[in-house]
Amino acid sequence: MKAFLILFLFITQLFSEAKLEHVTINNHDFTIVTEDYDIYDSKGTVLKFYREERNNDLKHLFSLTLYDKTGSCSAKSIENGHYEINGTTITLYSFWDRQGRIYDVPYGARIMKYEVQPSGTLKLISSEIYIETAEKSFDKESGMRFLWQTPETEKERMAFSRYIQNTERQFKGTFLVGEEAEQLMKKVKSALERKMSKRWK
Repeated sequence: MKAFLILFLFITQLFSEAKLEHVTINNHDFTIVTEDYDIYDSKGTVLKFYREERNNDLKHLFSLTLYDKTGSCSAKSIENGHYEINGTTITLYSFWDRQGRIYDVPYGARIMKYEVQPSGTLKLISSEIYIETAEKSFDKESGMRFLWQTPETEKERMAFSRYIQNTERQFKGTFLVGEEAEQLMKKVKSALERKMSKRWK
């Protein structure tokens, strides 16, 4: 306990605006650090998830943006995130949006699920995304346009495939379309509503 208190004070010095939470999952101890930032034109809150090691070190496992606004007063990109722990499963929700006259930033959502293994390691179970990398009217030439229209030629099918592959690589998930994408968006928005409800309790 004394060692953990020293560790707590050390981390608090590193993150002057940080909040720490201790959780136990599958008989392993983890520390959740949330800290605010205000850098240039970006302002928000980030979550960092650590596993507590036997030598009292912390091993960083992942980070999640809980909230971010970037840009000028009239044009901002927005990212909103939430996490939920259910048994040994950690679910991360992310939502990207635009505000004002900004057209070349993403809109969409992602759900990532991790399973805490008996060894204390994390195993990625799934990661699903739906992302429009720019506003529809702003980008009429790339493969993104085939999210709303069916590609008819081989060239168009290849352009759509490249868009999917590039977006999956950038946002680290499997791209969903159609009804699956709609369900993904609904799940993320519901999770963010639960996040807001918890704030008001």
